[in-house]
Amino acid sequence: MKQARTNKDILLLVLLRLKSLLIAIFISKPKILYVFSHRRQNVRKERISIKYNGVNFIALRYSKVPLIKRPALILNIGISSYGENHVILNRLAKAIALLGYHAFIPSFYEMKDCWIRRESVERIEYSILAISNLDYVTSDKLGMIGISLGGGLSLLAVRNINVNNKIKFVLVLGTYSDLESFLRFSFTGKFNVHNKTKYITPHSNSKIIFLHNFLEKLNLFKNIAKTRKVLGNFLKDRTRLAFGNMRYLEPADRKLILSLYRSSETDDICYKMIISNVKELYDTLSPKHIKDNLRIPIFIIHDIYDDMIDYGQGIDLAESLYSSGGVYLHLSDILCNKKVSHFLSNPVKWINGTLKLSNVFYHALAVLHSDKNLKYNPENKPIRLKI
Repeated sequence: MKQARTNKDILLLVLLRLKSLLIAIFISKPKILYVFSHRRQNVRKERISIKYNGVNFIALRYSKVPLIKRPALILNIGISSYGENHVILNRLAKAIALLGYHAFIPSFYEMKDCWIRRESVERIEYSILAISNLDYVTSDKLGMIGISLGGGLSLLAVRNINVNNKIKFVLVLGTYSDLESFLRFSFTGKFNVHNKTKYITPHSNSKIIFLHNFLEKLNLFKNIAKTRKVLGNFLKDRTRLAFGNMRYLEPADRKLILSLYRSSETDDICYKMIISNVKELYDTLSPKHIKDNLRIPIFIIHDIYDDMIDYGQGIDLAESLYSSGGVYLHLSDILCNKKVSHFLSNPVKWINGTLKLSNVFYHALAVLHSDKNLKYNPENKPIRLKI
């Protein structure tokens, strides 16, 4: 039978409803966090060093009470030159710390340098095990949030049974299902949703990530070093500097970079050349190919206007993963439109979208605090629900 909830459980769930609503507001409208500026001063941000299995890790720790035992959330960013200093990730970490949790953002040099590597999964595994061993972390109340490529890598990490035993849930925001589909969207803007082809103009940086990773294997550029410098500036959002450095490139290299940045027939050439290299990493770094029972609840959030990784990836991932803890999918239409004008044009849509988004975080936080808050599933069959 389903365990009855006590008055204490009910009070906890009411509190979690409020906390999850605040997290959803902070994510969809990050500037609202400044309203709590006097409270934010109570959150301490510290760079700490953690050791596990002889390997040292650097992480940012956000907490109101750094050395008091509390539940904790680990936040993994994907490929980003900002690394652990990613603005949105840091705002989310501050919001989580404000609500009474420890928040950790591990630093991985290969992701900061925008490399797609198998080693990243192992580093995430080690960071989870290291953080779970900290004296001030409640070891049986540890959750993980992965953003962009960090979400897919986090899912790959929890295949490790030792890691899986430490984590109560994984929540991924805007992550990918498989590298090949991600590559196709980056260069063509096309993706599939239930056998129907959709199109969104992809962000220029998505194709630059792949170009950066497989530059030497393409044999398209005469000066690799100078080309990589230009690509690096694009990935660091130094667009003006990137265009300035183009004058030092060979004319053919400059023309190719510009055609890729602006989208042209060159995209198809590069796509076909890169796809053979991506297949080398396809099986090991594509979370849709996870065949193991992940056992813990998996929450997938994707914005339908995401131009970095298409929302078809989120749907595909939700339909591919197997977990007796449940696989939950939420498609949002408010995360990628953060301007006030969008809110004012249709406030009802935003309020409704924020409430639905908060419901996902509510389920995740409820799982973090007690298994009694899971949906009753006596047959131990995977649950697939849209939230």
